[in-house]
Amino acid sequence: MNTPTVKAVTVGVVDDNPRDRQRIIDMLHHYQTEHPTQFTIREFEDGAALLDNYQPDYDVLFLDIQMDGIDGMRAAASIRKVDSSVILIFVTKTAQYATSGYAVQAQGYLLKPVSDFAFDTELTRSLKQLKRLERDSILVGSATAPRRVDVADILYIESRRHRLTVHTVDDAISFNGTLKDYEELLTDHSFYRSNSGYLVSLRHVIAVDKEDCIMSNGAPLKISRSRKKGLFEGLTHYLGGKVG
Repeated sequence: MNTPTVKAVTVGVVDDNPRDRQRIIDMLHHYQTEHPTQFTIREFEDGAALLDNYQPDYDVLFLDIQMDGIDGMRAAASIRKVDSSVILIFVTKTAQYATSGYAVQAQGYLLKPVSDFAFDTELTRSLKQLKRLERDSILVGSATAPRRVDVADILYIESRRHRLTVHTVDDAISFNGTLKDYEELLTDHSFYRSNSGYLVSLRHVIAVDKEDCIMSNGAPLKISRSRKKGLFEGLTHYLGGKVG
């Protein structure tokens, strides 16, 4: 009988106190003995060590807030510039910093000394959130500088001379690539190829004006004649209507 494999959850533990850092690691090891979960754990002695060559391949980060040099809040703010999906859990000696976490979309807080019950509760909640996010974020950018972005934040992807630009609600990310790869990747996320140079998110199309689809940022994108009917059908389906 084959035993199903469990995808490892990549966890970063960042704390300048070795004893507190080891406490979190020990609780992670104990958690995976009692749940069908496996962790790949990486530890960092401070925020600077985490940010050095940071890659957006973490699922969960435990961040001590009060650290010398780059503290947890500053590290989280830097991470959010390249990784909008990683789950952040702050670990702190005081609850006074709780409201500051809204700015970096923190999942939760753990007060030191961290109890087993509080840890298990927060981690279980985070892993449920992680399952919801798994299919809703993608990596974009070059192989040497990838960025993880929420699919819901992508307005459209533009292709010009083998160079792609991913336009999001906050930014534009350019790198070498083919539109076909992303068309296949986003096929189940309500994206439509409006012409040879644009892959548009139907959720961000606010109007169709003659030969242009108007995006939520105001950008008019040309629709090829052969794809206009398909665009209308896609919009109608996305909005829950019927064509015919």
